[in-house]
Amino acid sequence: MSIEKNSIGATFMTRNAKIERVRARPDPALWRDDELMTLVEAAALYWPEGPLTETSLRTAVRDGRLPISQIAGKFFVTKTALRTLTVCEPLREDIPARTAPIRGSGAGYLSDLARLRELRGAKAPAKDVVRET
Repeated sequence: MSIEKNSIGATFMTRNAKIERVRARPDPALWRDDELMTLVEAAALYWPEGPLTETSLRTAVRDGRLPISQIAGKFFVTKTALRTLTVCEPLREDIPARTAPIRGSGAGYLSDLARLRELRGAKAPAKDVVRET
């Protein structure tokens, strides 16, 4: 692992160290469908020469197109989640302007999924809606 020290003595991981797992397993077939990877690793694994980067994936998360797991403030994704990102859909002209960021309401992921469906204009199935009491 490439860990270095900066001018004040704090240690940090270099960008190369962040993708060591991808270097060890450069074929996506070697990763389990439910194995967590960082957005940097996902971009390096699936799009090593572009067009998508960590920033592109963060934008997809922000726009509600890429499901993630957030642990200790870091975003993680799986191969299964990345497949949802690559589904092509026709653009809609009637997309309402986003007025509030997509953030958890504290009611759990099912409530968040229902909110995402609502923002996309689809009706959420009743079984996915979490009722607050």
